[in-house]
Amino acid sequence: MFFGRKALTLASALLHQIISQEHISVWTELKESYLPQEYKSLWKIVNSHVDRYGRLPSFEDLKFEIRDSKLQEMVFAIESIETEIDADTLLDYQKNEYTQNEILSQIDKYVDETIAFSTAEENLEGLQEIVIEVSEKVDTTPPEENMSKIELFDAEDELGKYVTLGLNQEYDLDFSFSPKDLVLVGGRRGAGKSITCANLANSIYEKGRSAVYFTIEMDSRQILQRICALGANVPVNRLKQKNLSQDEWNRVAKWWCDRYEDSEGHLVDFYEHRNFDAMHTKLVKGSLREDRQIEIIYDPILTIGKIDAVLKTKMNQLPDVGVIIVDYLNQVKRSLAQGRQYEWTEQIEVSKALKSMAQEYETMVFSPYQTDATGEARFAKGILDAADAAYSLNAWNQEDSCITFSCQKMRSAQMRDFTSEMDWETLRIGPQSVMNPEEREEMKESMATGESVNEL
Repeated sequence: MFFGRKALTLASALLHQIISQEHISVWTELKESYLPQEYKSLWKIVNSHVDRYGRLPSFEDLKFEIRDSKLQEMVFAIESIETEIDADTLLDYQKNEYTQNEILSQIDKYVDETIAFSTAEENLEGLQEIVIEVSEKVDTTPPEENMSKIELFDAEDELGKYVTLGLNQEYDLDFSFSPKDLVLVGGRRGAGKSITCANLANSIYEKGRSAVYFTIEMDSRQILQRICALGANVPVNRLKQKNLSQDEWNRVAKWWCDRYEDSEGHLVDFYEHRNFDAMHTKLVKGSLREDRQIEIIYDPILTIGKIDAVLKTKMNQLPDVGVIIVDYLNQVKRSLAQGRQYEWTEQIEVSKALKSMAQEYETMVFSPYQTDATGEARFAKGILDAADAAYSLNAWNQEDSCITFSCQKMRSAQMRDFTSEMDWETLRIGPQSVMNPEEREEMKESMATGESVNEL
């Protein structure tokens, strides 16, 4: 029985079992990178045969197809291997071998080139980035082999994790998103990308779930003020200035108390004494709600490694997280050591990493991205490849009081646009559908020409 020999023998045993027993499902999981350099030419020949004929070659096929003498010797040696270990187990061994070698190689390189010149925080982040980079190269999730192993529907508890955007009542009736989806929303500067993020966080919170919000440009207080204005339905600018009417202060106090356990008494005190600061001082000595929260993380130099490190902690601490918001994609770096913001390959990798996080944490990830004058993704159109859904924003003019979400991609349903009412004082989007300026103009023209609404 084969075990505990060097990697070359492991690779030989794995290839023997795959070819001799025609394990096509294991072959599809075997990446070229998993194998030692000596075996990669043979992997390419076998893979070419599979692509051409739709089946694995036999050893006789390989002997006939291969003309290189060293490769022929390798085929004979692999054919002669004797092992009782099944192909699936050998593949796991090979993945482990490859992963260990990759980690050690990356660490050695980091120690030689970087570790002595970095701070403690940078070194910890560097190690996290090594883990992320290696994990991207290794597929640890085996595919389903046949229909008998695939469930037609998600389990009931999984269905309960599906979320709607909360930006349009009519749209939400038809569209909800899986807890493993990556949803992107594009727009130019000032189009309402961050406002959309705040609305989504508030919508999730109002539905009794938690939200994790990563912000790069705006600090935590600014984001919380926006969400509070949305939740309490008060003008955000007057909230910032503490210039609110009595009724507005009541709504803000109620929203703020709602974040804490056992806060009813504090709210009653506020109604009596009208002192928000005193109420807040007492509240923060208590405990935040155990069923839902909004966690805001401000970091002007945000990397995939930092996001993942935070999530590893927060996802275990926070109750029932419904969305992870990253505001915004183009300013996230894959790592401090690699690439630059706005470099197109960097942005594509960031998008892929966000999709991986949605799958790993089984929570929808939502992130804005910048668009150019034509509405296309700036810097890298490829950032939409990893997304399950993507929209572009048109906030029109403020006097139009509406915002349009134009669907650019929808992986699992039909593409459909929607326009919601927009209150620029409170920054609330929706919930009602309205006509955008172009549609209103068409309506006026149709009425002038005698066309019916149905004809439109």
